[in-house]
Amino acid sequence: MRILLTLVLAMAVAVAPASAQSTAPVTLAFATLDTGSAWYVYGATIAELLRKSLPPGSNIDVKPRAGGVGNPRLVAKNETPLGFSFTVTNRWAYEGKEAYTEKLENLRGLVGGFDTYYLVAMATKKLGISSVRDIRDKKLPVRVYTQPVGSLGEFAGRQLLRAVGLGYNEIKAFGGSTQHVGYNVIIDAFKDGRADILFAVVTPKHPSVSEIVSSVDVEFLGLDPETARAMLPLGYTAATMPAETFKGQSKPVSTVGFPTVLITNEDLPEPIAYTVTRTVIENKDALVRGHGGLAAFDPQTAWQPEKVGIPLHPGAERAYREKGWMK
Repeated sequence: MRILLTLVLAMAVAVAPASAQSTAPVTLAFATLDTGSAWYVYGATIAELLRKSLPPGSNIDVKPRAGGVGNPRLVAKNETPLGFSFTVTNRWAYEGKEAYTEKLENLRGLVGGFDTYYLVAMATKKLGISSVRDIRDKKLPVRVYTQPVGSLGEFAGRQLLRAVGLGYNEIKAFGGSTQHVGYNVIIDAFKDGRADILFAVVTPKHPSVSEIVSSVDVEFLGLDPETARAMLPLGYTAATMPAETFKGQSKPVSTVGFPTVLITNEDLPEPIAYTVTRTVIENKDALVRGHGGLAAFDPQTAWQPEKVGIPLHPGAERAYREKGWMK
């Protein structure tokens, strides 16, 4: 009888769901962005949900670092098993190009398509230009601002200039300048009349851009079809920023964009990846209560390659297949 009972118990464990077998608490660091940023709030909201769905005693440590370019490096090295990234930076990291000098092929996706970020070129109206190409064609001595070198905003701005045949050296040769600083400095520069153009990646109602447009007359420069096509091979997708996304923006702006993605690495145990994914895709209402920027998130399509940019973790695949969303 004792032998039979042992065999029955062994069979029960073998057929039990993988998530039920993982009862030991886990601690997962979660890379986001600065405290107060949208990503930090997203992360804190997801962390609160995961503390309830992971094994009792588990903890999610939300880190205010290192952004769209830095987070894939932290996740690949397993310094933070979870992190937010973008489809574009995921692709660059996985293929070892643009911002990355080596391939980070152990990265895996969990949930994509959280929101939409737009690449914007914002110029003061007194500059009198309607496209980025005007800088090149008129050899304008513009004062360009971006976030610090290495940030996605700076990379995207540099790539946009490259798409129209310009670089920082050309800007300086025209008599212009480039500054790569934090938003507190950028805001003051626009208010004081020391800035002509900002290259940035922003969400709708981005607080720093909103502060600039509240006191300075600006023009959001759309991308002409040729420039937009030059950006697509880098992993960007065509996007239109709706009218009135920002104060005074009366017309929609044709540009490129990309969504936020929750990423991990291939070392994360399958049951944990499954639980994390299932928790996120089953709690959209709670996510939106945490941050209104997640209102357009569609859990049913969060697995799609164009919304993730890298291979899915097997645990995430299982979650989507069980829902019947991924065939």
